[in-house]
Amino acid sequence: MEWTGIILAGGRSSRMGTNKAVLPIDGQPVIERLACELQKATDEVVISCGPSARYAELGLPLRQDIYSGCGPLAGLHAGLAASARKWCLVVSCDMPFANAALFRYMAELAQMLEEQRRGHGEPMEVVIPYVGGRAQPLLAMYRHSVLPELERALGEGLLRVNYWISGLPAKYISGEELSQASGLPAELVVFNMNRPEDYRIAQLYAEQQNLGQRNC
Repeated sequence: MEWTGIILAGGRSSRMGTNKAVLPIDGQPVIERLACELQKATDEVVISCGPSARYAELGLPLRQDIYSGCGPLAGLHAGLAASARKWCLVVSCDMPFANAALFRYMAELAQMLEEQRRGHGEPMEVVIPYVGGRAQPLLAMYRHSVLPELERALGEGLLRVNYWISGLPAKYISGEELSQASGLPAELVVFNMNRPEDYRIAQLYAEQQNLGQRNC
């Protein structure tokens, strides 16, 4: 099954105090690391870059927000709207430990859901990890058919990501599945860097896991 990888990189990084997408992990910017991992799993990767045109040096298509100032949902919308494929995988630029093995597993689940849909099964529209009692909507696969509902939410100013996904039929991935698929602890896979102390923790994790071996 063909699918599009979307890196969400349009945030302001206000809590970090600097652009977290370009912070190095093992000497490689996080956004470059994620692009490499996605390219191992799919042939179409785009960057949803918010209102700016940053990251041109990565040589990937850039998609600016259509609904400016509306947060992660606007970034997801820009990526989905630019794709002609039935499924898209979105990953936030501050999740340095998401990897190709996990992306492939999520795509396999999405393909299984498509086959079930053709067999008149329940029409699931999201594949999403659920770890530590929390869904992870910024590391998930979305069916392109969610786009009209997403546009409705944006048009009405309903911008909370978790509120929006709560109304979508979803296939949840447990922490155990996540760990088996990625080869990493589930909590590490969904770890995101919002503050400087998170970045320091990420650097320590990377050293412990020797993640540099996964670089492109």
